[in-house]
Amino acid sequence: MAQLTERFATPPEVTGYFDRKTLKPAFSWLDVFADEHAYAFTVAKATEVELLTSFRNTISSAIANGQGFDNWKKDISAELQRLGWYGPRMVKDPTGVDPDRMVNFASDRRLKTIFWSNANSARAAGQWERAQRSKRGLPYFLYIRTTSADPRPEHLAWVGIILPVDHLFWKTHFPPNGWLCKCQVRQISAREAARLLGTSRVIGKDDDGNDITIRYSDQVPDLGPDLDFKNRRTGEIIKVPPGIDPGWHTNPGLARASTLIQNFEEKLAVAHQDDATKVLKDLWDDPYLRIAPRLPEKVWLPAGHSPALAEELGAVSPVISITSEAIAERLGKHKMAVEDFSLLPDILSSAESMPDLKGKANTRSLLWRAGRVIWRTFVSVSQNGYMRANSLHQKDEKEARKQVERAGFKWPWD
Repeated sequence: MAQLTERFATPPEVTGYFDRKTLKPAFSWLDVFADEHAYAFTVAKATEVELLTSFRNTISSAIANGQGFDNWKKDISAELQRLGWYGPRMVKDPTGVDPDRMVNFASDRRLKTIFWSNANSARAAGQWERAQRSKRGLPYFLYIRTTSADPRPEHLAWVGIILPVDHLFWKTHFPPNGWLCKCQVRQISAREAARLLGTSRVIGKDDDGNDITIRYSDQVPDLGPDLDFKNRRTGEIIKVPPGIDPGWHTNPGLARASTLIQNFEEKLAVAHQDDATKVLKDLWDDPYLRIAPRLPEKVWLPAGHSPALAEELGAVSPVISITSEAIAERLGKHKMAVEDFSLLPDILSSAESMPDLKGKANTRSLLWRAGRVIWRTFVSVSQNGYMRANSLHQKDEKEARKQVERAGFKWPWD
């Protein structure tokens, strides 16, 4: 019988999460911390861009091709030799906070830590992103026992926990929950959750011959109050749940989705007017923004940029936002595709503007033509002076023309 050699392709959510990261050279692992890893790729002591690029490119290739550590080690070792970084070298802290340090990127221990942390955080982010799309049919996560031979007691206490995908517990406890943590979660249906909750089963024996029992529960065990952790590089003090290593107390996928808006708002603040729409289109091309309407909390999403409309409405900013609630309503009630909203940056920057069809003074009706299809949205200015897109509709040209002319306005394309 022929042997099957084809391997399963790495899910695009995993490769996409990693490949969209930007380079951020750093001297210490504390320089790029927690949520920052959702956007930034860094390797402690890799302060040179060319060296950091080699790490990112080889890890990206390994993730995409489903390679393990040993294969990646061959690739990065060749790169380290090419760049003159194979073996011990002194590295200077660019900030001057710490003294020069000796580093050996060729050591097995260092390489394993680098590969493991990046590959597993990408896997976790990909799993969380897929869960956001499938949580209607599989609404729960089940915390699974680690495969480690020497598990951490706190992690064992979480085994068997069954909670909704959007439960706050997963904001901090979505594995991995520490360096080289091998815990996992499995997404399950409501039926399986109901069948497991309240039951227990023996899965083996410990070193002393005692039964190892999993108890399935929707209650989180109390392991005590969160612990203070001070980042000695920045002075910042954060709270970390007991049993989780500092820096691993975030959910990689959720961190990217929840901080995505802030990241792009910072880019918009410094973008040239001509580049603003491109920045916004990059935002809407990011799959993690498309998760935002599925999250339980309401968020404002920057959707367009129009200095002309800001002047017309007396707004304090040219940025136009839309709420995740408005998008969710269009997705659910009107069966629109989330990809439709990626048209918003173009619509809001170049659509034909006219007074509101219902006569609201603080609102403008915008029409944008794509072939024989007309896209329509309404932009109003809030009491504090910010522009908001209230909806997005697709109209047949004939129907849209009738509505415009019935309101007493001229059809823009005559």
